[in-house]
Amino acid sequence: MRKIFLLLFISLVFTNLYAQPPVAPNGKFKTIKGIRLYYEESGQGVPLILLHAFGGNTLMWSGYTEELAKNYHVIAIDLPGHGRSDPMDTTLVYLHKRAAEYILGLLDELKIDSAYIMGASSGGFITMYMATMRPALAKKIIVIGGQVYYSAQTRRIISRQNPDDPKADRMPGPDPVLMHGKEKAILLARQFYNFRQLYGDPSFTPDVLATITAKTLIIHGDNDPIAPVQNAWDMFNNIRGAHLWVVPGGGHLPFLDPANKADFTRRVEDFLTK
Repeated sequence: MRKIFLLLFISLVFTNLYAQPPVAPNGKFKTIKGIRLYYEESGQGVPLILLHAFGGNTLMWSGYTEELAKNYHVIAIDLPGHGRSDPMDTTLVYLHKRAAEYILGLLDELKIDSAYIMGASSGGFITMYMATMRPALAKKIIVIGGQVYYSAQTRRIISRQNPDDPKADRMPGPDPVLMHGKEKAILLARQFYNFRQLYGDPSFTPDVLATITAKTLIIHGDNDPIAPVQNAWDMFNNIRGAHLWVVPGGGHLPFLDPANKADFTRRVEDFLTK
């Protein structure tokens, strides 16, 4: 499973990317604090914000947006520096808390003051930051493959992904996907590698988790190679009233496994409607 995740990340970031993906028919841009953020809107109802994992873009949710849009105003966002969104920082330091500030700025521009938020991996960090920074906004949150901090295991895995190592394995996979454009892909790879020595982001201590008032669903694979399942238990034990689904045999992003799609859809819809 660890190898599968690493190959997935490599395929997203290290493919021969020269152009970013085209704007979708429902795609739009807003300028927030000097950078353009890209988002896609579909459906009507309660706003449901979708935040993808590091190295991804809105395509990560493509298997779910149509179904979710039947009942919600789905807003899938390219995180800062990803896909069609501009970088918020061209240094090696990518801060999820800062990314949350940009996402909140986008929602302010869209006049959204109450929403459900679902984030995967880095998107999950940003979801929790949004829930702590703007409790009145975040009514329900779903955190997939989240982390309360980078563990030693996480840092060991990241340390193997040095994009500047000439011996690095850069296998693109059978069908390379244009995710970000060449320059942003290189920057994201280096920012990801820098996570091995970054401290304080993410940082969700028990007292911080206890401030989350949003109704919370935590989804985590029990075989997650990059975010040990202890992260899920720490969130569950410290967020009041949280719900937890540990996916048997699940990896870092269990919702991307077709075997889990039906169960994932059912559990998410049950959580959002109750």
